[in-house]
Amino acid sequence: MYRNAWVRIAIVTAFAWAAAHSPPGFGFPFLLDGWLWLGVRDWTWLPPRRLPLIVAGAMIAADVLGAALPRAAVRVERPGRWAAAIGAAAAAAFWLLRVRVWYGDLPGVDLEPPPWWTIETAEPLGAFTFYHTVHGARALGVNASSALAFVSAISGGLAMAALFLWARAVSPEWPLLLAMVALSGSSVLFCGYPEKGTPKALALVCCYLYFGTRAIPEQRAWLNAAASLTLALAAAMHGSALCWLPAHALCVWRRAPRRHALLGVAAFLLPFLLLGAYVAAGAPVAGGRWGNVAAPRQWIKKYCITNCGYDFWSSAHGWDVLNSLLALSPAAVLSLPEALWRSRQPTSRWLALGAAGGLFLSAVWFPVFGYRADWDIFAATPLALSAYATYVAATTMPERQFRRFSLLWIAGTGLHAASWWRAFQRA
Repeated sequence: MYRNAWVRIAIVTAFAWAAAHSPPGFGFPFLLDGWLWLGVRDWTWLPPRRLPLIVAGAMIAADVLGAALPRAAVRVERPGRWAAAIGAAAAAAFWLLRVRVWYGDLPGVDLEPPPWWTIETAEPLGAFTFYHTVHGARALGVNASSALAFVSAISGGLAMAALFLWARAVSPEWPLLLAMVALSGSSVLFCGYPEKGTPKALALVCCYLYFGTRAIPEQRAWLNAAASLTLALAAAMHGSALCWLPAHALCVWRRAPRRHALLGVAAFLLPFLLLGAYVAAGAPVAGGRWGNVAAPRQWIKKYCITNCGYDFWSSAHGWDVLNSLLALSPAAVLSLPEALWRSRQPTSRWLALGAAGGLFLSAVWFPVFGYRADWDIFAATPLALSAYATYVAATTMPERQFRRFSLLWIAGTGLHAASWWRAFQRA
């Protein structure tokens, strides 16, 4: 799909045709890629089955137009200032794009009493920051939902700044690389999502991508420690970030000099030791039989609460997982087979293992409210897939082919993300 335009066009066309002609047994209109209907369901003149074909047409047109795109390299002399400017602009944009209706766990956050607990098992640092955000908002006379939306927008700004630094470290044509990853549906989390840990965890994963991408080839102690610390903070913010730990251990710690690896392990353990000391000192902890204490074991069937419409081992479960991935980064899913074939560099193998960890999480962690409602839990997976596929594309494709492929990616993923964002506006 990377190196040959005709192969890319054939894959996109075949996928769109299959999605448009899926039988009703897949739950039309929520069939393979049919979640697009959520964003435009009020456009009654638009037949739902034509949506995948329309998106595919836009992707193919972008690919063809990309043949005339000039080199997209932009000189950056002071990356710190660029990162600050991009982060501030992105935070402002996310704040303006914030939505007020979510499929989240906190629909009544402005009406309910402020939380009394400061720690939860699945997202200890997320619950801690959530507690202080809500209580701080009440003290200032601000709605808790507005305060949480502000935190999500700021997290989005941090994520975009980190992704800019990451894209610049990977390719001179960083604007294309940044757009490809930033337009992933995962960024919808930053549009005011009133959750405890997932938006902040995703922002920290973006920081981890930058430090990890530099730590592997440069082999510097501070980069190893920075990558380890940001991964630990992301995992403490929301446990889903732990899907990166096997990749980190095998590709960052194992390849580093012994002293650097020990420093990285210490940096990784530090946040958890501090949280453990906080709990040992008597911090109030939430939980219970159906609370977050059970969350790490939700893949066991008996811990399923409401999402029991199909059996865990059924094909419907697999289709739901795939649909969840397509909802957030469709181009990355289609690019995965060739990315695996061309992964020969240490950094690309690290990203491949990170993506594999995310896929494992998506497959085995049975969501409480369903994949559509609990989509934020799995947002780190399409981000990992996007970072992996775009890295391999940027480092292995001829420049002209990469520019064509990037426009195809941006068109498809951008339309999907816009539809996903609009679905929350129309909920």
